[in-house]
Amino acid sequence: MNVSWNDRLQKTLEQLENLKSQRDLDRLDLVKNMRFSFGALSQSLGGWMQWVNSPEVMSQFTQEEMLEMSDQLIDMVTKFVEYDQEITDSGLQKGLGKQREEEPNKFVI
Repeated sequence: MNVSWNDRLQKTLEQLENLKSQRDLDRLDLVKNMRFSFGALSQSLGGWMQWVNSPEVMSQFTQEEMLEMSDQLIDMVTKFVEYDQEITDSGLQKGLGKQREEEPNKFVI
């Protein structure tokens, strides 16, 4: 069965909303939710990169549309990076940076 990109996005959005509505979760479930969220983000970013790297696609948008996209993306990425910084700082306060620095280089094959 061929499922369109928009159908997959809609199903992903529904799954994300379902995951967010669940409150009685253990820590492993929460990690699973975060992994699913990052997977969804990765899929979306991959699609965006294909469009942005395609002059044929991007030429179909007006300058105003592209300005709106650019502004929206900058706002979302800024918010995400600020959150990343906040969580990283929290992790460093818990000593996670020290653990990482103290671990010898390990190669896994």
